[in-house]
Amino acid sequence: MTSQIGDMKTEKGVIIVAYKESRRNNRYAILKRKKNWEGWELPKGHLEEDDYEDTVKLELGEEAGIKEDEIEEITDLEETAEWTFEEDGEEIKREYKAFIVRVSEEAQIDITENPHDEHEQGFFLKKKDVEGLLTYQNNVEVLERAAEIVSQE
Repeated sequence: MTSQIGDMKTEKGVIIVAYKESRRNNRYAILKRKKNWEGWELPKGHLEEDDYEDTVKLELGEEAGIKEDEIEEITDLEETAEWTFEEDGEEIKREYKAFIVRVSEEAQIDITENPHDEHEQGFFLKKKDVEGLLTYQNNVEVLERAAEIVSQE
């Protein structure tokens, strides 16, 4: 979803901390991006039809191959990751609401069906490994906040 604020276009979306529970260390989803830029990121995507939860399910399916029946719980992190970038000489702001998603132990990341061919790899890894790979600090901050909440449950 896109809106115009002043001279800057604003795009809304979701950023997702998907994890599976483990007795010793939870495992968190991370994707290696290859489209538009190269690096590691959390699953994310543009807001679809003004519905954040539906967008979370859609993006996990599209980007990570996680099926809806593998999603056990979706929690609003009540935090927003924001950043700006330039495209065709226009500055664009992104505001992505963060969500924590617990997935089933059987869930696997499968990027082969990604309709936009954005990613070349994806894994469930320990938090410290995900933190070490993430390209952008705003992804690290969302992961850290989500992991704090997950560890308190």
